[in-house]
Amino acid sequence: MDAKDLLRIIDDGENAELECKAAKGGLPKDVWETYSAFANTNGGIILLGVEQKGQEFYPANVDAKKLMKDFWDGINNPQRISKNILMNRNVKIIEIDGKEVVKIYVPRASREDKPIYIGHNPFTGTYRRNYEGDYKCTKEEVQRMIADQSPTPQDSKVLPNYGLNDLNLESVKSYRNRFSSLKPDHPWNGLEMREFLYKIGALGRLRETNEEGLTLAGLLMFGEERSITEHLPQYFLEYREKRSDVPGERWTDRIISSDGTWSGNLYDFYFKVIRRLTDDLNIPFQMEGFFRKDDTRVHAALREALVNTLAHADYYGKRGIIIEKEKVLFRFSNPGVLRIPLQQALKGGVSDPRNPTIFKMFMLIGLGERAGSGIENIHLAWKEQHWTTPELIEEFQPDRTILTLRTTSLLPQESVDFLKAVLGNYYKWLTNDEVLILVTAHQENYVTNTRLQNLTDKKSDEISKLLSGLVEKGYLEPNGQGRGTKYTLTEMFHQKSVGNSRYNPISSGPNVDNSGPNVDNSGPNENEPAKNSEQVLLDISEVARKKKRLNPSEMEEIILNLCTIKPLTLKELSELLNRQMDPLRKKYISRLLKEGKLELLYPEQVNHPKQAYMTTSLFTNQH
Repeated sequence: MDAKDLLRIIDDGENAELECKAAKGGLPKDVWETYSAFANTNGGIILLGVEQKGQEFYPANVDAKKLMKDFWDGINNPQRISKNILMNRNVKIIEIDGKEVVKIYVPRASREDKPIYIGHNPFTGTYRRNYEGDYKCTKEEVQRMIADQSPTPQDSKVLPNYGLNDLNLESVKSYRNRFSSLKPDHPWNGLEMREFLYKIGALGRLRETNEEGLTLAGLLMFGEERSITEHLPQYFLEYREKRSDVPGERWTDRIISSDGTWSGNLYDFYFKVIRRLTDDLNIPFQMEGFFRKDDTRVHAALREALVNTLAHADYYGKRGIIIEKEKVLFRFSNPGVLRIPLQQALKGGVSDPRNPTIFKMFMLIGLGERAGSGIENIHLAWKEQHWTTPELIEEFQPDRTILTLRTTSLLPQESVDFLKAVLGNYYKWLTNDEVLILVTAHQENYVTNTRLQNLTDKKSDEISKLLSGLVEKGYLEPNGQGRGTKYTLTEMFHQKSVGNSRYNPISSGPNVDNSGPNVDNSGPNENEPAKNSEQVLLDISEVARKKKRLNPSEMEEIILNLCTIKPLTLKELSELLNRQMDPLRKKYISRLLKEGKLELLYPEQVNHPKQAYMTTSLFTNQH
């Protein structure tokens, strides 16, 4: 990443992967909070020597070499921070606008190193990152990180007070029947039940006392729900199915572990759910020789997704396991975040299941692939069907991992036709990546940087550049800030054309070259006064289009002068001023409305699709 890329990221503002600190008085104390937060979440970049003025960021005058030395001294001091996970290449001095800035790249810490904390007490010095900044972790969050440090898997833990009387024997019998059918010559088939359970890891023995008990895996896999929740009060399994896309419709099928009509364990839950997930898959059958093959990659992918959800869950975490099936998607959600970095999980080849014994039990009856291949196989199945790329995300507070599999086409023809109808000749100027972004926003109602990382092979900063370009062209509108920003299609797509509003827009087509509004396409009103009006607007706003940074009072004056000429929409102001819509609204428009310097064109309908802004004097003249 060079200085040019950093400037662009800085202009987008601080987010979940970037923190700017002025550091004019030396190394800031809160740099350690951010270091801890990035290390315990998904990593990120800290910039020392960058200050914020309003909504914009500028390089400051700092002694970068001293800042870097002080940072290295601090991070290698165990009295200050629990562990240094950085290498020399992670900290460097770069030049931005002729000034030196310290760039610190903090990777995501391994589970063995988490939590990274300040001082001596992890329960008071551990931080994580969310869209609003660094936050101090709760005791429960820290406990979950400490639990994941252990080389001993949580599901191999022996529960000495739990025995065969806590198991659902029908579940065990069904499992043994499946095992013997798959492996009829296996020596375990002749074992007594107790020995068989010991072999597969469902029973264990405490070596210190030789006391026997169920393992956590055995209790979860074959136990009765009442016995499971006595040890795991948060334990809960749920399957939800909705067969139509009618808003507000209740679930048409639902299974929960606590309803008392079945065992409530993982083994029975798997077979109850997998039939429902796959029973109406609209996949063309295949032939093997003269015989029809009903099982496909998609069937296998759904089995893999369900097994992975059960094997990777943190059963001491909150909110339980939720499996959802809707008309065009499957969603698998489990407590606990990934134990390896998200990007590594998406690439495949490496696996670190939280419950390897449960994973092994499923593999013994032919369910689940080799470690590390699950997500890779799911991606291959969806790619084979030309469906939208699977989405894998992590959430915090509480910790959850969510896999969403959509059965919509990657580039549905109806979405492509829609874009062509709205954009006309401008469509051909779009790159393949831009088409994918707009189609995704149309299909899924919005798109995020994280979502696009799943859909493409591009990094976060590359995607930020693409999104910013589409915002500047007037195709996308950002909502929110940072990594949580959602980008939606702009008003022009909802109306299927621009130029039929009450007042003539600045341009009836998008601004392809980003050089300013397209005066030649000023809308249906071709009379000379309208053209003169547009030229006045261009003249007033020229300085803003040419200068990336303006004094806030100067920008405010330009906005008021523009809105004195005619009512202008946020998109029109964005094009005239060459500024993104969301920061423009938050920094200037909202305040000018509150101060009474601007009026709404439709005051009774704040969210009117043609809402525009005018000065009070123009509002009076109009009425």
